[in-house]
Amino acid sequence: MADTKHVFISVCEESADVHAASLVRAARERLPQCAWHGLTGPRLRALGVETVYDFAAHAAMLSGIFGVIGRARQALRAVAESWARRRPDLVVLLDSPELHLRLATKARRLGIPVLYYIAPQTWAARAYRNRRIVRDIDRLACILPFEEAYFRAAAERRPGTGFRATYVGHPLFESLRQAAPAAGTVEMLRNRAAGRKIVALLPGSRQHVIRAMLPLQLEVVRRLRAAGHDVYAAISCVSADRRELIRDLLAAALPTFPPPEQPTAPAPPADGPADVGIDIVVDDNASLLTVADLVVVASGTAALHVAHYRKPMVVMYDAGRLLYWPHRLLGRFVIRAPHLSLVNILAQARVVPEFMPFIRDVGPVAAVAGQLLADETWRQVMVRQIDEVVRPLEASDASVRVCELAAELLGLQRPA
Repeated sequence: MADTKHVFISVCEESADVHAASLVRAARERLPQCAWHGLTGPRLRALGVETVYDFAAHAAMLSGIFGVIGRARQALRAVAESWARRRPDLVVLLDSPELHLRLATKARRLGIPVLYYIAPQTWAARAYRNRRIVRDIDRLACILPFEEAYFRAAAERRPGTGFRATYVGHPLFESLRQAAPAAGTVEMLRNRAAGRKIVALLPGSRQHVIRAMLPLQLEVVRRLRAAGHDVYAAISCVSADRRELIRDLLAAALPTFPPPEQPTAPAPPADGPADVGIDIVVDDNASLLTVADLVVVASGTAALHVAHYRKPMVVMYDAGRLLYWPHRLLGRFVIRAPHLSLVNILAQARVVPEFMPFIRDVGPVAAVAGQLLADETWRQVMVRQIDEVVRPLEASDASVRVCELAAELLGLQRPA
């Protein structure tokens, strides 16, 4: 078609692939003249988006920022070849500033408009990137309410660029509205708990984060039991391809776990050993978080996922030994935010306990978790505060808002 608009879309991680798929589905209804291609993940490919380079598949197997940078050269070369063959009318970049700010620079030099969805969190660290963001990006779609004013203030310091930041809502809540607990799984988990408090462990989705966080979270459970809290635990596994990794980490931790004092219920386990009161729940956080009494969650967007279910939580993250001493020496110059958990950032207060970016001793984490299990008043106060934070976000319709920004940059009529 002569009026076809070619849109290049880029994702580097599984979570961005989820949000990009929601965006493309919304655009298929509202911007049918757009044809999509780019750096894809499995969900974008399932929608028929043409793949230039599968960065998401490589990134899923890499360890943190250094792994991503190592693949960036190949991705950039593939993008350059693609743009030479077929110049896009718009470039849409989701998250992952290590790669995508470089792509934004390339697009600006070629005169291609750039829509950046999920703004880099420079308000927490690396504020020096703002100059590049304002220079190279035309529209910045912010997913946290305070980000719009923050980036507009950055733009005012560098006038004349055409940059504009817009709060579009948080895409997480689009998918959460579609998720419902499975009655059978909820019943099974409660039967497995057999009246004990249920502790949900959310170790993240990236392999290197799971390897770092799950052993620490399992140690929290062990210490809770050692302190007299007879708890049942279930581990969230985001997808089937992470199951074996989680099973291996659980098996490695089991020798330190004594059998629970209370016999397990006769119902079959979700996906784990039947004799230690720890199971694995695959791709069903809706059911797991519905029944949880306490959630121990790796820092990130998952904290908002937990908040959606109004559950008391402890947020934790360990960036690893390699970064510990650089952080001790330079961290105060890099990280400016007083809070690191998204719930606390949005509340501008310490609503939920957070232990990050390094954990040298799991003892304090387990102690706070035990207090939360025992103190019903604290639990109720935390749930009320979480509700105040998350309720304004739950009406988000981010994909539709981003379609409006894309239509503007493409010179199309504003979609209905």
